[in-house]
Amino acid sequence: MPARGCGRRCVYCDQRAITRDAGGDGELTPDSVRAFLSRYSEPVELCFFGGSFARLERGLFTRFLDAIKSAPPGSSVTFSSYPGDFEGEYGEETAEILKKYPIGTIELGIPTLDPDALASCGRGDDPDAAVRVVEFLRDAGFHLGVQVMIGLPGQTDESSTRDVKRLASLMGGGMRCDFRLYPCLVLKGTELEAMFLRGEYRPLALEDAVRTSGMLLSEAESSGFDAIRVGLLESPSLKESVTAGPYHPAFGELALSEKLALELSHENPSGPWRIERRLISRMTGHGRRGIKRLAELTGMTVREVESKLSTSALIKCS
Repeated sequence: MPARGCGRRCVYCDQRAITRDAGGDGELTPDSVRAFLSRYSEPVELCFFGGSFARLERGLFTRFLDAIKSAPPGSSVTFSSYPGDFEGEYGEETAEILKKYPIGTIELGIPTLDPDALASCGRGDDPDAAVRVVEFLRDAGFHLGVQVMIGLPGQTDESSTRDVKRLASLMGGGMRCDFRLYPCLVLKGTELEAMFLRGEYRPLALEDAVRTSGMLLSEAESSGFDAIRVGLLESPSLKESVTAGPYHPAFGELALSEKLALELSHENPSGPWRIERRLISRMTGHGRRGIKRLAELTGMTVREVESKLSTSALIKCS
């Protein structure tokens, strides 16, 4: 549902370019959703992404929710929305409506809690209000997700780390929260592209974005988050739309490689390390990036790191 329900356009955003190849359709209707769901015989998770779902006109909002009744029993609805959709009396009314439906996850677009970065992105959000919304929805019993960004105008690694820690502090009693992390890309036709071309914005380099993402993923997962997505979904339309920034078709794998190397170096700076077979590609993939990064972090040579990695799947350099 690209940009539907959005009250304004953030400087970095072009949802249609991002979703074009994934079937993003601004003309999606409740009837078309019901027809789609009627094909299934097993429970499904119906997801509305790309805009601000809870900000849709109230009647349309409930009709889209009603579409889940066409799905098999046990199905649920997950959607993304702007935190401001749940502020005040309107937000309370929205939450009461949602309690009547099988809601899986409410994902909140909270790119940052840094007020300067938010202002630079044209959002104008109140970080404290976003925090109150997280607390409100948490206390109402909804399972939550947050969508966080790095490399925004005016944003720093330090403020990104503070964001994750502050959001994590809102979780308690063993509660988990979904976590999506996106690097800021300069997309054609956006205000951010104009800022970039005027020399007013400098995007993160790929390696810097990978290292920041790995660090934040480690911090997030140790703080009560379940990382379910890193980087935008790769597609031809996305690739064609990127003017600048840390674009890579396998950005998520690079970030997970960084995360694993960081965690291994922190757990045992001198080794040895035992790697689960399912994780070996994070060390050996993309030119053996994980192994090389672990060598850099520990001050060892690549061969020394290889000799201390224990897994039958490891193939040493010739």
